[in-house]
Amino acid sequence: MKRYFYIFIALIAVFVGLTFALKNNQIVDLIYYFGLHWTAPLSMMLLVSFALGVVCGYLVNIVTVRRVSRALKKARKDIRQVEQEVVNLRSLPIKDVV
Repeated sequence: MKRYFYIFIALIAVFVGLTFALKNNQIVDLIYYFGLHWTAPLSMMLLVSFALGVVCGYLVNIVTVRRVSRALKKARKDIRQVEQEVVNLRSLPIKDVV
């Protein structure tokens, strides 16, 4: 059921994107630094800028995920060491001190 929901949402997104592209087909100029000049439909400019934003966000997210992954790996290693210490301490015989 969840799969059908995601397919339905994807179809709606594609439909909205296509109708947006058809309604906004005006040609616009993008003039940027270093003499960069690009002429394309408005919908294409927005799609490219959105894609660049997604890629930049993904790259930033990769750095964060790797850092957290390393911290998690170290924490799991520390937990294994502490659990082994507990096992070792429980196996020691108890001596009565008088």
